[in-house]
Amino acid sequence: MTSDLKQRKYDKVFERFDADHDGRIDQSDITALAEKWRQALGATPGSPEAARLTKLASDMWAGVQQHTDKDFDSAISRDEWAAAAEDPQFVDKVAVPFALAAFDAADGDNDGKISREEMAQAQTQGGMSESESEAAFDKLDSDHDGYVSRKEFAAAVKEFYLSDDPSAAGTELAGSL
Repeated sequence: MTSDLKQRKYDKVFERFDADHDGRIDQSDITALAEKWRQALGATPGSPEAARLTKLASDMWAGVQQHTDKDFDSAISRDEWAAAAEDPQFVDKVAVPFALAAFDAADGDNDGKISREEMAQAQTQGGMSESESEAAFDKLDSDHDGYVSRKEFAAAVKEFYLSDDPSAAGTELAGSL
């Protein structure tokens, strides 16, 4: 049985990915997300950076669809998403790589870490407020070096899906619940 906290987290993420708000996540939602990233990062259409973002989005969709689309309708329902999110294999094989693709998109200078500004730029495009993004950054920057590393981010994503602790750093990835 999914806890209330986990269900609220899963619902919040689902709503962020469902760009057209039709109650399903499909390829067009992930494409829209990649376009938001492109705009936020200032990558011009057709540039190598824009192509990288398009590939990240395509790879993300393929992984998510393969592991969650149980009725094979090329879309993910809220129930399919929540059921998948409870599966530790989904977390390790899909959710963490999906989130790391988003991390890589936010890592504009490709240095393997994101600054407070890079995180805010990406998170606000995904629907978080600046204050939510700053709170998340402060919790995720566990070594307080002014950056969130891929390792810190991956650990937080795993914690987001698997933890029932409302004060866990990973819970901040959803913003206000």
